[in-house]
Amino acid sequence: MRALMRYAFRQGWISRSPFETGSPLISKADEIQRERTLTHEEEARLLAACTGRREHLWPLLITALDTAMRRGEMFKLRWRDVDLDNRDITIIAMNTKTKRARNVSMTDRVYESLVDLWNRSPQDEDSLVFGITDTIKHGFASLLRETGIDDFRLHDCRHTAITRMIAAGAPPMEVMKISGHTQMSTFARYVNPNQHSLKRAAEMLSAFNAQSSVPAS
Repeated sequence: MRALMRYAFRQGWISRSPFETGSPLISKADEIQRERTLTHEEEARLLAACTGRREHLWPLLITALDTAMRRGEMFKLRWRDVDLDNRDITIIAMNTKTKRARNVSMTDRVYESLVDLWNRSPQDEDSLVFGITDTIKHGFASLLRETGIDDFRLHDCRHTAITRMIAAGAPPMEVMKISGHTQMSTFARYVNPNQHSLKRAAEMLSAFNAQSSVPAS
């Protein structure tokens, strides 16, 4: 709502935003940021259920989990912006939240999913890659019910992708370029260390301390 009001102010539709005058309507301290990420076990259950009438969700979920693309960016993606030869996806500026174009490389499974989609499509470069013109809300909700996965949203795939990239050792600034974030404060909300990364950090610090310690005289 805050972002909506600020946009309306910039467009001249309102004279001022209620969020910018006096006490805020909603305290930022009271806003709970989501930290939900998908475990690999949950991912396996989701993908295994993407069959039959839900088959179209498979490549979408794979792409979301491995590229950190936003839902709108995936829904609007056209084949002319997919370079299968170089395994590269171009997200054009008009389809991004920040209005800045960026490129995302494909993992092996994203590449394989998109090649399969292309081969089964009319192979029209102007057509939508995922063929979604409405919404997947109901299909995604039924998928979660069937697999018993609670409190998970499609946008959480983006959160999961960013967290996994960091855990895999990708430099944060590079991940920001991939995800399309322009503010570190916003990007940091998406990074949640898991048990493995916490243990790795402790081991790295232990090794550093051991190398830096001065022997007792």
